[in-house]
Amino acid sequence: MAKLLKDYEGIKSWPPQPGGAFDGHNPPPFPVNEKVMVTKVFPVVNEFLTFTCLFQGNEHSYDLQMVDTATAEELGRWLEKHAGKTLEEFGEFPLDC
Repeated sequence: MAKLLKDYEGIKSWPPQPGGAFDGHNPPPFPVNEKVMVTKVFPVVNEFLTFTCLFQGNEHSYDLQMVDTATAEELGRWLEKHAGKTLEEFGEFPLDC
């Protein structure tokens, strides 16, 4: 059976948790699961892959820590190519062993 992306040793922790700044007086609903759509991928900084996901009309940022910069860049290119899928779908992606 193929290993899934969410179980890949190169990822420090799956699923990544949403974060980022928000309006403290009227915060948008916060994502509570992986059924959020990946919308944008940003350049890798060190071993961190940052991207945004859409949840109930609001974008939330995610930082996914990888084991190294090269692995983060490779996953970033793949995420960007397949933007529009959910975070859950990415986690279930089978990896070649």
